Amino acid sequence: MKIRVDDRSGREQLLDAAAAVMTEAESVHVPLSAIARRAGVTAPLVTYHFGTKEGLLLALARRDTARALEQLQQLLAMELAPDEMLRIHISGIIRNYARRPYLNQLLNLLLRDEDSAAAREIKAAFVEPLAAAQRAIIERGVAEGCFRPVDPALAYFVIVGACRDFFTNKITLKTVLGDLPDEGAAQRYARTVTEILFGGLVPR
Repeated sequence: MKIRVDDRSGREQLLDAAAAVMTEAESVHVPLSAIARRAGVTAPLVTYHFGTKEGLLLALARRDTARALEQLQQLLAMELAPDEMLRIHISGIIRNYARRPYLNQLLNLLLRDEDSAAAREIKAAFVEPLAAAQRAIIERGVAEGCFRPVDPALAYFVIVGACRDFFTNKITLKTVLGDLPDEGAAQRYARTVTEILFGGLVPR
């Protein structure tokens, strides 16, 4: 079977389809046939572009996290006070999870086997740079007196956990909020997380 297709458009089409199907299913455990059907292509094209389903999932995670890290590096290069930088960082994490509600599941799936090539790549390309960038913001804030001394490693879990948990379970969201959050609710949540976290970070 000879496949004639533009690599970039074909890959992006399948990645967009995977993101859409996972968002609707609220799960990363979706069949390749559903992704191919949403993309309007035949199932063999998935193998052609990505080799395996894990290859597709890794490519999607790579694409989504690369965009987030690029924005974070741009933020670190700005001449901003550490507290303002952290506010923007928190809003960026929440915005990313709001746009890609499958991302937390996807990363956890790829990281489940520490010795796998996928886990090593995600760790090196996303987890470590994200933790290092956040550490740099907090340590600078402590040095400048904006934040009280805290363990940056533990603060990583507090900040990232607070940001992503808002998007992990629609049933809980609907129960507590009365409806699913829209963009305005996500923005209000970002402000709430910032206010609560800064209550513990700002020196008394």
